[in-house]
This record gives sequence, C-alpha cells and structure tokens, in this order.
Amino acid sequence: MARAEELVEVADVDKETFLIQHIKQGERASFDALVSLYQQKGLGIAYNMIGNLEDAKDVLQEAFVKVYLNIKGFQERAQFNTWFYRIVVNCSLDLLRKKKRMESIFINSIIDEDGKEKELEIADSRFEPGRITIERELGRNLEDSIAKLSEKQRTCFVLKHQNGLSIEEISQILKCSPATVKVHLFRAIGNLRKSLSKYMV
Repeated sequence: MARAEELVEVADVDKETFLIQHIKQGERASFDALVSLYQQKGLGIAYNMIGNLEDAKDVLQEAFVKVYLNIKGFQERAQFNTWFYRIVVNCSLDLLRKKKRMESIFINSIIDEDGKEKELEIADSRFEPGRITIERELGRNLEDSIAKLSEKQRTCFVLKHQNGLSIEEISQILKCSPATVKVHLFRAIGNLRKSLSKYMV
C-alpha cells in the first residue's frame, strides 16, 4: 500500500480522481492524502464561519468523517472541492444552529458600490490617546455586524471575501444560481456598510 506522502506527490491533473478511486477501494493512505490536500482550506472556511478555532477543528473532523462515509456515493464527474466545501459549510451551520449563536468573524475589507475593494479604516488617530479604544470598538462592532447577517448573507460573504471563492463556486456549494449569490452578497455588503459607516473613510 502506498504511503500518503507518496500519493500527495502524484503529478497528474487527475490526482483527485486517482485518490477518490482508491478511497472507494478502501485504501486509507489515499484518504489521508486527500485530507492533506484539503484540510487547510477546509479549516479556514470552518473558522471563518464559526469564529472559534477549536469548534472549527471539530467541524472539519466531522466533515472529513462524512466524506469518508459517503465517498462511495460521490459521482466523479462532479467537482470534489465543491462537494467538500458544501459539507464543511453545512457542518458549520449545523453547529451554529445547535449553539444558537453566531460567533466572531473578522474581515479586512468590504466591497463598495462599484464592486471595488474598500479598506475598512479608522481616521488617523495614532497620536490620540483614544486610538486603542476606537480600534477595539471597531473590532466589536465588526464582529457584531457580521453575526447579525442572515445565514445566507453571512455564508456568501465568508466564502467570497474570507476564502476567495468565486461566485460560480459559491452557487454550486449552496445549490443556487449565481444571481442569487450576488443578491446575498449585495445585501450583506449593504448591511455592513450601514453598521460600520462611521468607521469608513
């Protein structure tokens, strides 16, 4: 049986297909290799959805368990990353629903009305004693604002602006049209701009 490290090195555009085929045959090393390929991105999505590293690790573990248990039903003509990210998102939302709370998420930027990235900045107050207080206030309000977004708005925003997924990828993950994703993003951005307007330069 090949070692996981060797399988990760398979230089082939069909590497995922190769691994999935071997996982379906019960080869654990191939599953370990697939985990290595996706654990960092999966953890990032889970953390951005939940805002707590330990919970994110639990979610990622649950997601990989579901992958392992359901891999035989995966149709290889589909994209594995879309299928996997959907599982991570659903596990994250399940956890949030169980806890009945929305955890912290941090963002570095939002998009303005023209679709261009606009940094969230505070007026230059580096020489003012209250600067640290203002920054902390911004952080708290930012977390609260994202937590108050609807489930779909938050999910679309996190996947697009926290994890760099395209509109098309998000639409596949959420099983909705690209137009619907754009609507959720537009509303999320509008709500954040209203909530954080006093911090915008």
